[in-house]
Amino acid sequence: MPAGPGGRPGRDPTADGPPRFDPTGPAAAPVARDLDALAEPVAAAVLACPGVAGLSGGPYGTVGTYLPGRRVTGVQITDHEITVRIVARLAPLRRIEAEVRAAVAPLLPGLPVHLGVDDIDAGDAHGPTIGNADAPTSLGPHGGVRLPF
Repeated sequence: MPAGPGGRPGRDPTADGPPRFDPTGPAAAPVARDLDALAEPVAAAVLACPGVAGLSGGPYGTVGTYLPGRRVTGVQITDHEITVRIVARLAPLRRIEAEVRAAVAPLLPGLPVHLGVDDIDAGDAHGPTIGNADAPTSLGPHGGVRLPF
């Protein structure tokens, strides 16, 4: 074996070969992809939709985009698609879907939008609260709460 630094047997670290570990780390933090930088504008556009109550990370909280120092929950953008996970308000799901697609399409034209609804925010659809006898009710034919869709 050839002599390394200090005359000991081993490989010369200055020789060409695979890069060595640098304990000082890279000179600058890695830069986010251009598509990742659009996660926040996409999230803002989705939250502006009247049928969206909030964003969701999905069943196990896996849907999101990591940016330097923060995470945008509920939005994932790849080179081939956009995934959005939401908490919907009480409204027809087709209308919510159309709202979200119309809001996201101008930001990333040409990419398909996959929408997942993880929960429904019922708001005050369950009728009056106890102690509020003056609140209006909307009962269906069998005494249950009539939903607005």
